[in-house]
Amino acid sequence: MKGFVMINAEPGSEKAVYDALTAIRGVREVVPVYGETDFIAIADVDGIGDLNMIVLKVREIHGVTSTETILGMELKF
Repeated sequence: MKGFVMINAEPGSEKAVYDALTAIRGVREVVPVYGETDFIAIADVDGIGDLNMIVLKVREIHGVTSTETILGMELKF
């Protein structure tokens, strides 16, 4: 499964937040973006419990002000 975590950071803390995000096990990619969100962290997870642990670690990062999480769905055609 894939989890997408949209992350906002305090101005001036972006580099430190980015570095901390890339160090979290299970986070496959961190993409800086323009708009209301500063980063999108893409996580490969086995289930909602794994995604929950990643989100909790993200929220512990100094400089993170908010998160929004989306769980990717599996399409079966």
